[in-house]
Amino acid sequence: MRLLSATLLLIVPFLSACSSLPGQKYDGPEPLFLTHINGEGSKRFTFEAAPNDTLPRGLSAAQSQRLLEQREALQENLLTETLATKQYCRQGYIVLSQTSWKVRGECNETATDADRRAFPNKASWQD
Repeated sequence: MRLLSATLLLIVPFLSACSSLPGQKYDGPEPLFLTHINGEGSKRFTFEAAPNDTLPRGLSAAQSQRLLEQREALQENLLTETLATKQYCRQGYIVLSQTSWKVRGECNETATDADRRAFPNKASWQD
């Protein structure tokens, strides 16, 4: 019985780590996407997917690294999809800061009048 419990303790974190393998559709909450356009036309955004800071226990260093890389790839795919769907940063963007669940970036293009109408600034923006 003790061996079964120990085995389950080792297998469950591994299985949960495998549940977010590349190629699987993201099934978490809707990512948060905030925009801000300053007076000079600089277009910035904050993108937050579900926090993934906690890694399952019992993983080797290589497994942990691989899981972090998979999470970063998922985040990048979600961000790319969001920017394309919303037609924001049509000419690409630069990353200002990034964690495993949050990206702050700035678009390569300057805002147009249409951008200002489509993405009005909100009081919730934090620079």
